[in-house]
Amino acid sequence: AADTQAREVVFEEREGPLPPRSKPRVFPRPSAAAALGGKELGAIRSVCVIGGGPAGLSCCRWLCDAGLEVILVQESRGLGGKLCTKFVNGKDDPTLHFDMGVQLLQPLGPLRAALDGIVEPWPLPGRFKRLACAGDWSSWRIRETVDLPIEGFVVGVPSMSAIGRHLATQCKGLTMHVDRTAVVRGQDPKTGRWEVEWKREEANFGQLKYRPELKDVPAEVGRADFDAVVLAFEANKVLRGCKSGYKMVQPSATPEITKRLAKRTRTSQMWNLMVAFDTEIEMPWDAATFEGHRSISWVAVDSSKPQRAKVPQCFMVFCTQEWADWKQWGKRDVERDLLDEFLGLLEKVVGRRPPKPCFVMAGRWGNDTEVPLTGEKPRGEFPMRALGLRQEPAPAVWDAVGRMGATGDWARGFSVSDAYVAGQEMAAAVLADA
Repeated sequence: AADTQAREVVFEEREGPLPPRSKPRVFPRPSAAAALGGKELGAIRSVCVIGGGPAGLSCCRWLCDAGLEVILVQESRGLGGKLCTKFVNGKDDPTLHFDMGVQLLQPLGPLRAALDGIVEPWPLPGRFKRLACAGDWSSWRIRETVDLPIEGFVVGVPSMSAIGRHLATQCKGLTMHVDRTAVVRGQDPKTGRWEVEWKREEANFGQLKYRPELKDVPAEVGRADFDAVVLAFEANKVLRGCKSGYKMVQPSATPEITKRLAKRTRTSQMWNLMVAFDTEIEMPWDAATFEGHRSISWVAVDSSKPQRAKVPQCFMVFCTQEWADWKQWGKRDVERDLLDEFLGLLEKVVGRRPPKPCFVMAGRWGNDTEVPLTGEKPRGEFPMRALGLRQEPAPAVWDAVGRMGATGDWARGFSVSDAYVAGQEMAAAVLADA
């Protein structure tokens, strides 16, 4: 296991406003190698890793261990990427809690040792089921219920979000800028160094609705130049940028990375539903995956997870890809239609109509890897496909000439273990040129 006591994480919460450059660099630009006329670039001593999920944190750890100067920029409030627990009333009130992405882990490879002390077993024996359903959209039944093995399955404690923070403590000397939007502004044609800006804009009305604490948070901006950049997030955003919300950015991948990823990876969007009840429903299982149900692929009783509040009783529901693709759903549509499907399912499972929920919220989950770069085939729907580990090594997406890399679970497979190994493989590629 990692010696976390000997490792220091440096948090930089605020940077003062910076004056604009007299000649701002704007991406895209010609590659530095071409502009340098074939002259050799300097050694890689500093790296900016954009994305604080398992792949980005793994990459940071190995680069920090090698003695490089590493800065991590993370767009959301917390670290961990797909390992995220939403506390509806804020982290100081853990009563309403929902795991938004990965529902359970099967740590394999180097991830197993990295998670020592931050995970506990879940589900318990006899509490993990597969329900085979038969029928169509209007009429269906539960045909068969099968116990699933639980060996090796764990969840983060006291929440999934704790895992990202735990992994960050293993990165010696890492500087982090959390809750900032990173913008790769361009590459200096003389030195080949990348300029990266990280900023926090003033909160808009939509943000303040869900995050009122941002009202008194000032806008901030920082920037620095780096010898190399690693993009550690979804492949579709590496290729096309992010086109929604306050984190809207243009794509920043080099032509070489774009060439390697284009039409070879695919990420799909689906919906999840957070539901809570004031009174506890006696459930015959803590988690269940569904086969043959047209709208629901997964249900977890998040309140059954270790070190979680039991009441209100919190459920996390994931729709099937077929249901998500059926039409252009709106948030209110999902909160009405998928809730109706879920309540009907609960009625069949427990034998009576469940009470009226005290809380319902839908969320769009756009991070479901459908096709990884290796061509691996998914096993079932998310989140069950996000388990296991590809045993064969996978080539890192590293542009040695442009000094930029891209990584994520999509570089190898579908799981958190794959993401962690992909980050390690990316760090090895960077260090080979360092």
